[in-house]
Amino acid sequence: ETMLWRPGGRLTWRQRSRSGRDICWDGRAPEHILLTPGKTYVVQYTLNVCTKSRTGGTGTILFKQSPCSGFSDADPLRFSTECSQVRTLHHVAVLHPCMNIGCAVELSLMLDAKAPLCVERAVMDIVEF
Repeated sequence: ETMLWRPGGRLTWRQRSRSGRDICWDGRAPEHILLTPGKTYVVQYTLNVCTKSRTGGTGTILFKQSPCSGFSDADPLRFSTECSQVRTLHHVAVLHPCMNIGCAVELSLMLDAKAPLCVERAVMDIVEF
């Protein structure tokens, strides 16, 4: 199933695996994952994407935290938006705790680009250390 991911929107994905008791994921809201602060997590995602139009330049996929500052900022994934063919994007990041804010941190993926992406497959793996 192909979905349109608009800039500024959260991506809905299929959870492939998770390891750790402090990861909360609800299939009714698959764009949100709750992580317990004070722990370290490895997050890996794979997306099959294509651009709707050749806008040129680059796009960026960011990890969005709510509330902010529970974990260190992870490097974003930057990619070219010039090719309209389907391609696979893959990214791995380690989220280190910054402060224990006392509540779970919602983690999601956000798109920063000039145009929407067509996403054919989106899977994520999360491991708690």
